[in-house]
Amino acid sequence: MLNQYIVKIAVDLPLFQLFDYCWDQNDLPRNPEVGQVVKIEFGKKIIVGIVLQIKVKNTCADDQKWELKPVLDVASELHMTQDTINLCQFASKYYLKPLGEVMFSSLPADWKNPNKWQLLEKQKNKYKKKTKDRTGRAVHENIWVLNEEQNYSLEHLKRASKKNTFELILLKGVTGSGKTAVYLNWLIEVLKDESAQCLILVPEINLTPQLEKVIKQVFTDEEVTILHSNITSAQRNIAWWKVQQGISRVVVGTRLSIFAPLKNLKAIVVDEEHDGSYKQQDGLRYNARDLAIWRGAEKQIPVVLTSATPSSETWQKVMLNKISLLVLNKKAKEGASFAKLHLVDTALAKKNKKIDEQGIAFELKELIQKTWQQNKQTLVYINRRGYAPILYCKSCAWKSSCKKCSAWMVVHKKTTSTHQKILQCHHCGLMAYPPKSCPECGNQDLDTLGLGTQKIEEHFREIFPEIELIRVDSDSTKSKGKAEEVFRQIHQGSNELIIGTQMIIKGHDFQNIQSIIVLDVDKSLYSQDFRAVEKIFSQLVQVAGRAGRSAITENANIYIQTEFVDHPLFKALASENYDDFITEIVREREVCQLPPYTHQALIIVESKNEKNNNEILQDLKSYLEQQVNKNILISDPTPRVLQRLSGIDRNQILIESSDRLELQKTLEYALDYVESLKKKSRSIKISIDRDPIAF
Repeated sequence: MLNQYIVKIAVDLPLFQLFDYCWDQNDLPRNPEVGQVVKIEFGKKIIVGIVLQIKVKNTCADDQKWELKPVLDVASELHMTQDTINLCQFASKYYLKPLGEVMFSSLPADWKNPNKWQLLEKQKNKYKKKTKDRTGRAVHENIWVLNEEQNYSLEHLKRASKKNTFELILLKGVTGSGKTAVYLNWLIEVLKDESAQCLILVPEINLTPQLEKVIKQVFTDEEVTILHSNITSAQRNIAWWKVQQGISRVVVGTRLSIFAPLKNLKAIVVDEEHDGSYKQQDGLRYNARDLAIWRGAEKQIPVVLTSATPSSETWQKVMLNKISLLVLNKKAKEGASFAKLHLVDTALAKKNKKIDEQGIAFELKELIQKTWQQNKQTLVYINRRGYAPILYCKSCAWKSSCKKCSAWMVVHKKTTSTHQKILQCHHCGLMAYPPKSCPECGNQDLDTLGLGTQKIEEHFREIFPEIELIRVDSDSTKSKGKAEEVFRQIHQGSNELIIGTQMIIKGHDFQNIQSIIVLDVDKSLYSQDFRAVEKIFSQLVQVAGRAGRSAITENANIYIQTEFVDHPLFKALASENYDDFITEIVREREVCQLPPYTHQALIIVESKNEKNNNEILQDLKSYLEQQVNKNILISDPTPRVLQRLSGIDRNQILIESSDRLELQKTLEYALDYVESLKKKSRSIKISIDRDPIAF
């Protein structure tokens, strides 16, 4: 006799409950299994769900429960692994998001469409036909000669793997010290177990092509899977299948790859662990670094964090001996050197009239000329794309504000023969042509304020017409394959002057950069964001590390324009005393009771009515204060830093506690209140941001 079952199913909807369906083997000739992807009728819609619990019919006392809708179909090849389910369940509880939404946000989009299930099967079969069966063990090759520091770290990692237990390890090394060589040699050892798999997380999409190239040189006969948001749906489908089947044993990806279905995961590496890109800023607001640590603890495997400038959260754990510390203080390549720091006092340059109309000190232009004459490259770093941040009126001080956001519209130069300028909001994407005259006073003498990469490019092309120049930002590399082409040109040394944003400073092993110039750094030194100095310190260490990476650039220099030459950050950079500086940041946080010494969460309300937002938040605050103890601090409602986005007002309250468990309880009270409000009004969006990094 065929059985009937009740299955509890998670759906991709903002609902915290699971839903009961009937599984009748007369219609579905197979047993239900946890993790199966199924087609169901929900309301009047056909949607996809995931089976999470199973009960046999005769174990249910209430026969009325059998008046349930049936499971309509099951995807034969699609299945969520138990490890991934466990991770999603933790993420759901910790970040207070419905389990179904968490699970489906981690899966390839085509899994959600039953009409594409046959297409997925065809893609898999097509891949099988193209791929020859492997025989024998894959070839793993050490392509580096390791120094004493690297070998010491490598031996520690090998011992950690043999213990078959969780260990959190920080591999801290100066830029160019060979951290990648250490952890890849460790993974060679891990993958000697022919069933083992490993995961390497990187913060930026731009880092995956170069790392993929190096990894394929090491693992010459391995299936290396790359996961990030720019791959196609078909590529993601095949990648997920290869990982789940154990065909691919090396996975490299950005934050979403933490959910990859690795059945026999034996090692995790989080490269550049300090990077804010690991934190998702909308939807499921998770931190991939933190989930990697949880996943490592759950699987009882080592997790390696790498950084030249560890985050304050990680460094605090080092100070408390909760993380094993491995240190690389020497450059890995023979002849490589640290860039010497020079501070250019812009206040003094202005006083002595040694600065041009764009705010570039004369000595920096002399440096570019001298470096070019030596057949070396100069990198100019400014973390602002576009032409200029603001268009303004010299007469009445009107500025080009966005109509939909509480932000300025940035001036961009169009790449057309007429070289027209446009205004663009970097937050909502609104674009408009600049007015021919001031909308306030009619003055036609409009000018730009501040510098962007396009303006610097234009300025330097006029000054140095003989120097080959290239600009690297998200505007100049938006077309497919353009970023890889640009980086290849720079590696070949064909561009002597490079102007770039953050996308050029992370992980690139440029061999011919002799000089580095950093512009417009002061705005980051004195910010309302308590993490601002920590962030700019990491950026400057990274950008300094792009120079002096080979013997041909042994006399590398970094010049930073600033009005605050006495800032402790610059002293730390000059002395290369990074540990003391990070330690001082952590101690300041302890005095001020800021993370990592306190735990935070934001409750954010978004609607078209700011007054309504504040009333909701004030009511929520009053409700929570009646429920929780006095150790929980709840702020009054405040605007977000960017209060208005795409025509929507955004307000928030901050909840803080030194006890993570107490904060969790408070947020669960808040979630109940939030869910009740959502039922009353769909025009209001309320979200919870656990461990926020943006306010």
